[in-house]
Amino acid sequence: MTARSGDGMDRKKIELRDHLDAARVIDLTATSKDEALVELVDAARGAPSVDDGDALLSAVRERESKLSTGIGLGIAVPHARIEGVREFVVVVGRHAAGLEFGSIDGRPVHIIVLIAGPREAKTPYLELLAQLSKRLKLEEVRTQVTGDSTPEQVVELLVGT
Repeated sequence: MTARSGDGMDRKKIELRDHLDAARVIDLTATSKDEALVELVDAARGAPSVDDGDALLSAVRERESKLSTGIGLGIAVPHARIEGVREFVVVVGRHAAGLEFGSIDGRPVHIIVLIAGPREAKTPYLELLAQLSKRLKLEEVRTQVTGDSTPEQVVELLVGT
């Protein structure tokens, strides 16, 4: 399936399945928001399309300093689009106890999804966010993601198979 991009060029519809794998589903040990961001970016550094993990961490921190990405329901979606990332990478962090994240509903965050992508890729980022939101708004999906699910099961839960 193709979609029109803002520059008039055809491109393939982006699919979460192509940018998230079980190797990047992690159980966070962080005790603070910043420590969680470091753990998530460290997991992203292993992706072949991430050329500059330090720049990614800096960009994610800068974004969070402007406005928290804690969207409520125990979910945060930190993100950055930078030159040092050639293709989208998605990292899912799970935190059993929950972390203070400055969420809009004031609740601790248990699921943190980092989305890192190329600077020019605004529309694909929004499409990935929409796919994640559709799945994470379902209470049973959130419960299973934060439960005893394996990383492989988390991927399947989030991509909606």
